[in-house]
Amino acid sequence: MANKTPLPTEEEVQFYRKHGYFLYKKQVFSPERLNALKSIADEHFANRGNKRGDELDTPHFHDPRLLDFLLSDEVLDLVEPIIGPNIALWSSAFLIKEPFVGRPTPWHEDSAYWNGRMEDYDIVTVWLALGPSTKENGCMRVIPGTHVNGFSEYEEIDGTKHTFGSQIKHVDDSQAVYFELEAGECSLHDARIIH
Repeated sequence: MANKTPLPTEEEVQFYRKHGYFLYKKQVFSPERLNALKSIADEHFANRGNKRGDELDTPHFHDPRLLDFLLSDEVLDLVEPIIGPNIALWSSAFLIKEPFVGRPTPWHEDSAYWNGRMEDYDIVTVWLALGPSTKENGCMRVIPGTHVNGFSEYEEIDGTKHTFGSQIKHVDDSQAVYFELEAGECSLHDARIIH
């Protein structure tokens, strides 16, 4: 039986709409389900071949076990108050930051990479921490409110040294918010927010 995830409050939904994100500081899955998901992630990482830890895109294409988590009531109940009941799974990824060898992720907007394909949709990314996510180990940061700005101007960078081959040209990161999470907690962010 699925763990009943507390729904986002109206205050959290309004915070998301204004700022483009919110941190869900509650456990999304039961400890047993979280451990099962961690085991699946460990399998993918162990069997990645020559892929880097940040190149494990769309694993649900090859591992249907992940659909039990991605399309679970626990996750859908977090997204529905933000975008409504018509929800589609667009993508998935395991992002494993390897100590000392992991590549930095430049400032970007997810939606900029989908320009022309997904512009008529509200896209919410649910990012579940499988381990502690802290400033010290390189947690994600966002620039609040930038989800309403439209696309930023990008410049090319060395894609072998970064997770992407381009980055936003000018970012004032003085207002950046760090997504510090415990294992099992998650963040939700708009695909248009700078992070």
